[in-house]
Amino acid sequence: MSKNRALPFAAITFVMIVWGLSFLSIKVSVAVLGPMTLALSRFLIASIMLLAILKIKEPDAKLNRADLPLMAFSGVIGITLYFFFENNGVRLSTASTASIIIATIPVLAVLADFIFCGSRITWPKALGVVLSFLGIYLIFRDRGELSFSSEYFLGNLSMLGAAAAWVAYNLLTRPMAKRYSNLAITTYQTLFGTLAIVPFVFFESNKWASVNWVVAGNVLFLGVFCSAIGYYFYVYAMGEIGVGMASLFINLIPVVTVIASYFIIGEKITPTQLAGGGLVVFAVYLADIGTWFKKGFRVILSGISRDAA
Repeated sequence: MSKNRALPFAAITFVMIVWGLSFLSIKVSVAVLGPMTLALSRFLIASIMLLAILKIKEPDAKLNRADLPLMAFSGVIGITLYFFFENNGVRLSTASTASIIIATIPVLAVLADFIFCGSRITWPKALGVVLSFLGIYLIFRDRGELSFSSEYFLGNLSMLGAAAAWVAYNLLTRPMAKRYSNLAITTYQTLFGTLAIVPFVFFESNKWASVNWVVAGNVLFLGVFCSAIGYYFYVYAMGEIGVGMASLFINLIPVVTVIASYFIIGEKITPTQLAGGGLVVFAVYLADIGTWFKKGFRVILSGISRDAA
């Protein structure tokens, strides 16, 4: 495989590692900053960087007035609502559990396509949906009997809300994909989503005196690497190796989070969590990843053929 073919694979691997580590950064940061204060800090940085990249890469990009309501609404769902749920979820649950629940997004997307778009659902996909919910159930039961008022339960429920918000965001974004580039869509959505975060911040209390270089470094990491650079690399990789092959790498996120959580912040993963997480990963495979492997092998083989020619 040539160096040009290796670059997108290196980029997508880097992004998955960064996104896997983001759950740890959120866990550390929300101990000091309110969940939405953290989101605002992160996306102010990301907004500035993405806007600068857009002006450089696509200086003539403009948002049509007719698309403004949908662009704004999708930004609020994909940025404001998603990170309201995610940051609160990570604060109340564990970083490793949160990443495993977020890994259900491809399965929930299959279910949403079936319900709202009338897409055909095969038996493997249906089984994937069932197994994913069984895996989630095991994770919820990880600490014994279900306690609907426990922080762990509420945190996991919030992470399910984040996954549902991301699926809704994807559905809302689809109509604009033909009129705008991925970079333009995410830049505009990030700007609208960041503005919508502002009102929430006034209702939070923050431990500003406890903000140190560790917290500040994690916020910068989330804003620069996870939001701005991470997205840019992901878009680049999708353009080079295709959406299907890029999607394969998403399953690295919970793996990175679980391992890093254990060694960096001392989180333990229980046998029940491991079983639930295994079911979720297998459910994702059944739901869609089989076709992604076929597409991926075609991409790799085409790359080898070009290199040999």
